[in-house]
Amino acid sequence: MYKAAVRALVRHGINRLNEGDPSFLMKLASPDAEIVFPGDNSWAAMHRPVEKGRHQHATHRGLDECRSFADRFASEGIRFHIEDILVNGPPWNTRVALRAHDFIAGDSLVRQGDGCQGDEYNNRVVAFLEIRWGRLVRWEDYEDTERLAAWDERRANTTAP
Repeated sequence: MYKAAVRALVRHGINRLNEGDPSFLMKLASPDAEIVFPGDNSWAAMHRPVEKGRHQHATHRGLDECRSFADRFASEGIRFHIEDILVNGPPWNTRVALRAHDFIAGDSLVRQGDGCQGDEYNNRVVAFLEIRWGRLVRWEDYEDTERLAAWDERRANTTAP
């Protein structure tokens, strides 16, 4: 029963985020929440330089930094399509694995293979969430960072004078 409730909570939060409203997820976040977003890209370097290594590096720390990430995600119009949610652990140490793809749909979509040609951006995502007593304490997001860096570069080239 608990695992089903956590899955429903995560789906609801992602649905709200997809609608451009990150407030529900931010209400779940603990005051010292962290986001781990690996790679050399503008998302990982929003608040501090990128650190590479084998250890977790929190790219966003605290509610203000996490909110800036969530607000940027929503304002970019990125959407998640959840494929699977796995939940394990008791309420004081709940771990959630989320498999999804994220995308910004383009004007003319042509279905091709596993994706849509014509998306402004698309990627595969695996996210690991740590929840303690109903509060989100850590969100680790793993995507193809080469796709993300290429999207950053395309955006920079279209906004450059």
